[in-house]
Amino acid sequence: MGTPLDIDLDALDVPELERLRDAINRRILQKRRTKGLTLPELLRLFEETKAVLAEHHLEWRSLERWQWMDGEIKFWLNPVDQESYRAGWYSIDDLIAWVYNEGPIVIHPKTEDDDLDDEWDTRNNVAIRWLPDSETHTVSN
Repeated sequence: MGTPLDIDLDALDVPELERLRDAINRRILQKRRTKGLTLPELLRLFEETKAVLAEHHLEWRSLERWQWMDGEIKFWLNPVDQESYRAGWYSIDDLIAWVYNEGPIVIHPKTEDDDLDDEWDTRNNVAIRWLPDSETHTVSN
């Protein structure tokens, strides 16, 4: 363990205190063990996670429903900012990753390489190239 951290809380202004609070909350979430929790423990951690999400101004329209799926408890998330975040069923670990702007909830900005991938889609192991509307052709008999 490192040396004790001496912080003069009285010397910090509001933005500095908020940054310190946010850093502490993120670190606590990071140290939490999420696997093997009982349902009451998981729901308590879920409430703590929602509080940290709110502190980071990550907003949602829905984040109350939960169900057992894919071998774990998942929570339904319907984020307010759907251009930046995906709606869906997520684990507590996914929600914690959202605090760090990571994980499957976050829609990352596209790169030039991503533009090439947008032309192709794979369905049932068959690559499909979607044509822009201006190149759409119909077959007539």
